[in-house]
Amino acid sequence: MAGLITPRTKRLLVIAAITPLLVLFAAPWLNMQGRHLLAVKEHITSITPEWNEFQSEHPGFQEVRLFAYTGGNGMFGAGGIVATEKQIADLRRFMESTVPPRPVYLNHIRVVGAEDFEVLTGSDSNAPAKGP
Repeated sequence: MAGLITPRTKRLLVIAAITPLLVLFAAPWLNMQGRHLLAVKEHITSITPEWNEFQSEHPGFQEVRLFAYTGGNGMFGAGGIVATEKQIADLRRFMESTVPPRPVYLNHIRVVGAEDFEVLTGSDSNAPAKGP
């Protein structure tokens, strides 16, 4: 029975067994957008302490979330609501100061105004950070 399987057949069986594993593990790296999205996700994970500190020191960003955006072949995005255009500029400065691996994308940030922000979130976006 061992003589029924030729060396060529053995090679094909080995290749057939390995190919799905290669595709499973290598697919994200074969796709440029996939690589960019992975880099952005890793960046977000690495800057989480700075992001938490920024949110605690700058009121009005509790409804903003950082994410890997699929547009532009993968971008460093933020989405949510803020009260003012100045807050968008502050957010852009923060995000760019982290030296992201991809461009910053802020088109998912919506400016709602101070009064609407208070109604939507139950907090004042312009209140100074509380000290000890």
